[in-house]
Amino acid sequence: MPGITKRKYEAETTRIAKSLTRPLNLIVETLKPGYSSEELLQAFKEYYPFEWEKICERYQVYSEKDMFLLRNGKKKRYNPLKPEVFFFRLPKVKHLLSDGFKEKHNLQYDEQQRLNYEEKLKNKRMVKIEKRSVAIRTNAKKMQQVDPGFIDALVYAYHKKENTTDDKMEICKEILKYDCDKTWEFFWKTNDSERNDQIRNYAFRCLQKSGHYVKLRKRFKGKKKQYMTERSAFQGTPEGLAIRLRDSHSVQNIKSFDLFISHSYKDKEIVSDVVRKANKHGLNCYVDWTADNDFLKRSLVSDYTKEVLKARMKQSKKLLFLSSVNSRESEWVAFELQYYQKDIQNEILMILIDGEDTHGFKRIDTEELNGIFEEGRRNEG
Repeated sequence: MPGITKRKYEAETTRIAKSLTRPLNLIVETLKPGYSSEELLQAFKEYYPFEWEKICERYQVYSEKDMFLLRNGKKKRYNPLKPEVFFFRLPKVKHLLSDGFKEKHNLQYDEQQRLNYEEKLKNKRMVKIEKRSVAIRTNAKKMQQVDPGFIDALVYAYHKKENTTDDKMEICKEILKYDCDKTWEFFWKTNDSERNDQIRNYAFRCLQKSGHYVKLRKRFKGKKKQYMTERSAFQGTPEGLAIRLRDSHSVQNIKSFDLFISHSYKDKEIVSDVVRKANKHGLNCYVDWTADNDFLKRSLVSDYTKEVLKARMKQSKKLLFLSSVNSRESEWVAFELQYYQKDIQNEILMILIDGEDTHGFKRIDTEELNGIFEEGRRNEG
């Protein structure tokens, strides 16, 4: 098996090398005579950033596989080359950097022709890069750009022997709500080793849509066990989440939040902007239509929805009220503020979006998000 695995790795390396032949041929036409190896690499990074990123991630994935083998008393199997070394050892790159090719390039050089090639390639590539970037941003729109601190606990829960396929799918969906290294490491490993076809394919799609390096794992050979072909019919509802939150052993009780964002959905663009800024300061936010999007569907609003929101407020260190004309007229926001103030009694902060607000909550702006837990951090230190 190790020999087969290594041969598959080497075959993939060959396919990658072949796939880069045309891009490199296009790039060299934009370079001036006497170009250096570094200039060739920088041009590749500029015109083909996603391809470069996948080379880097591939190195990371296989390095971690080798480290895992070493930790288990086995020899390294892959010995992947560092991204720069891999690039410069590509047969096409060696050819383009050879004295013979560079001399030929110099003899045939025409500055106006180079400028035309450069403009044409740049226009073509920028359109494709932007299209790919938009697709990745759209896919990641509901993900928080932060490590929430409980991914390890979710991964541990995923590997419990008594888990059903539904349990595993629920945990996968919870982990996918965070765009951080631990998330992608989990999905890489799941794509590699999960024996249930549906969940393994789910991990593959998550990585692929997010623009990360991933290799589709073929189905396991041999006799199929029932678990391998089971399919999850996971359908979340407010009632289902409320029941989970009453169970102290549920993965839903692993979660915790720095900020519960009390807001009107009509202000969703502003909400998203506040969450992004909070994430930059390492703060994990609760927003019902992202953090619990698998359960809290607007068509199923009920008393169970309130029960869920109460539980999530208990899991949150502070409440951040986004005060606007829309939110001040919202019955749901009024309910959240009243419950948090009366029953939770943790600090309520407020960002004034528009108009005037008569609440006596401490006002902050988005620039002050970094400092809202500073005092506690100093005391812990």
